[in-house]
Amino acid sequence: MAYQLNFAWLSSYDPGKPSIMVPVTLRLTDYAAALEAKLDTGATECVFARQHGESLGLNIESGERLRINTATGTFTAFRHEVTMTVLDYAFDVRVCFAEDDQFNRNVLGRHGFLDRMRIGVVDYEGKLYLSMYDDNQSLDSYKQALFYCLMSARVTLNG
Repeated sequence: MAYQLNFAWLSSYDPGKPSIMVPVTLRLTDYAAALEAKLDTGATECVFARQHGESLGLNIESGERLRINTATGTFTAFRHEVTMTVLDYAFDVRVCFAEDDQFNRNVLGRHGFLDRMRIGVVDYEGKLYLSMYDDNQSLDSYKQALFYCLMSARVTLNG
């Protein structure tokens, strides 16, 4: 049985690099931080370097404190709500900023990114396909509403 997925956006990346990197912009009020983040299906949270949160004007330690476990150890991060833009998609999301100034990674994980997107990867070609999770659901809901309206009109005209 064959399956088909439709995506709204195609982005290219360098398959020769060790990670799939995605352009991201974080926003809070009038401040923005443009960066690249690693797509990491094994990460539970979206985590960014402390400097990016500070460039948005955040007091990092005022957020919800989390202890994050990785394969190589643990670290502390603080969760804050920001607007994240990935390619053409902008959405409000709760992301984490590392407590440690030396933490210099940016990661797109399950909570806040993967749970909102449909993703396809063709690594051999360096292609990343993206859509918001509910893109097709919105279209399907629209079709159902239109069908209902047309059927209601038909009942009224014939009835």
